[in-house]
Amino acid sequence: MATHNFIVTGGCGFIGSHLVEALVLHGQNVLVVDDCSKGHHKIEHKSVKYLHQEVQRVLPTGTFDAIFHLAATPRIRLSQKDPFNSITNNISSTTAVCEWARRMKIPLFFAASSSTQFLDKMQNPYTFSKSVGEDVLELYRELYGINYHMLHFYNVYGPREADYGEYSTAVRAFKKCVESGEPIRVFGSGKKERDFTHVYDVIDGIMQLMTEKSKPQHVHLGAGNPKTVLEVAKAFDHPIVHEFDKRGEAEKTFCEKPFYKCEYDVVKYCKDWKEDFLQKKTVEGIKEIEEKYAKIDSGQ
Repeated sequence: MATHNFIVTGGCGFIGSHLVEALVLHGQNVLVVDDCSKGHHKIEHKSVKYLHQEVQRVLPTGTFDAIFHLAATPRIRLSQKDPFNSITNNISSTTAVCEWARRMKIPLFFAASSSTQFLDKMQNPYTFSKSVGEDVLELYRELYGINYHMLHFYNVYGPREADYGEYSTAVRAFKKCVESGEPIRVFGSGKKERDFTHVYDVIDGIMQLMTEKSKPQHVHLGAGNPKTVLEVAKAFDHPIVHEFDKRGEAEKTFCEKPFYKCEYDVVKYCKDWKEDFLQKKTVEGIKEIEEKYAKIDSGQ
């Protein structure tokens, strides 16, 4: 890739920080716009600059070649608890980056939600806000000629997963239960299916997209291999409890036409993570015992 200047909103977050890292590794310059309310992952490199502000309050200065808009208030269940912030932040930030793209005359890559494909937008505030964001993009295309591409993400998991407490993604929530020694909580029967996709596969897909001369408007970055939530929970080989399900979520998400062939399998990933966790726990336990007896031997 030739060297370009990119803007990445939400570049301190889970997916955003991985994207910034990949762009830098490919010799690119990046301006990150992030208020750090959802993520705090900074890539310390001379090619990365940070503006720690809300997207709506910034008009970047300089010459840029494209915008990646990953900043958002995520999570369906969190949006049900706090609909105002979810709706206002997601719509206003998307409108802001559309305005940047209009003024700078550069393409915009938008982090779309898979929920908009499988749910009516009135099912929850998050899906509603992302759906309206898509309408804003189309409005700017029709009236002002901006060029945009939809990056459709499907239940992304992997290193740096955001911790939203009880509103965390399934994989992150299951890990926390294992770490704390509590049973894994599965809502309902666990038969809902999700197309879990590793963040490394998502980023590799985006980097491949950047090399394409003719880029599709809709880019589906999913594994194309749905698993039930219960199947993923059982991969941790840990006690499971079922709780009452909550409304407003799709029964199934499925990436029918993956743009990029994914390498990772979520069940294997969870099993490998559990094995690594147990090994780390064993090593830490041995170290604690050694330190204890070292103190005894020294007479402390």
